[in-house]
Amino acid sequence: MKKLSAIFCTALIFSNAANATGFYVGADALVADANHKAKNISTTSGPKNNDKQGDTKLNYGVNAGFRIDLLNLYGSAELFYDNLQTSARNFQSSAEQISSDGSSTELKNRYGAKANLGFAILPRITPFITYGLTNVNYSSNVFSSNQSISKSKLTPLYGAGLILDLPFGVSLKASYDYQQFNIRYAESGSKIKTNLGVAKLGVIYNF
Repeated sequence: MKKLSAIFCTALIFSNAANATGFYVGADALVADANHKAKNISTTSGPKNNDKQGDTKLNYGVNAGFRIDLLNLYGSAELFYDNLQTSARNFQSSAEQISSDGSSTELKNRYGAKANLGFAILPRITPFITYGLTNVNYSSNVFSSNQSISKSKLTPLYGAGLILDLPFGVSLKASYDYQQFNIRYAESGSKIKTNLGVAKLGVIYNF
């Protein structure tokens, strides 16, 4: 029995060390929520912001990075891709006006790089903060003037999360990040201020 206990403890120590420093890959389930407010567009001056679908959809993301654990400090550099597929609509007063009055923004996907920095509060639990840069692919349309654009936008990202290290190189990660950017229409000078929040729950394998 003592030998079995010793073997089990050794395995746990080894698995914990495997989580400490090295490369990792991960996959996330995510929910993205967007809203926006149109500026310099008289027909969309109302305060109401609505998600186009009226609900949020579950999507996915993938990531890869390098992790360092030094004493109780945690840091990682990460590349990631997120399939967002969310949208927002802004309109003046009522649902009946959506087809002819207002604006919409479709956020398709994003990719980028970010750094995570944290401090272990318990042996296997580490909260962290995030800063990164992402390229967001979007399409936007102003109904009343029939203006539309489809581009990408490089924008900063801020967030926070929590990592739970499990045995044998596996970790669970929960996080939330936020970014804000403006979409401009060169012809009319119109501007749409867009906010994007993404909640993630994922699993990581540490090599």
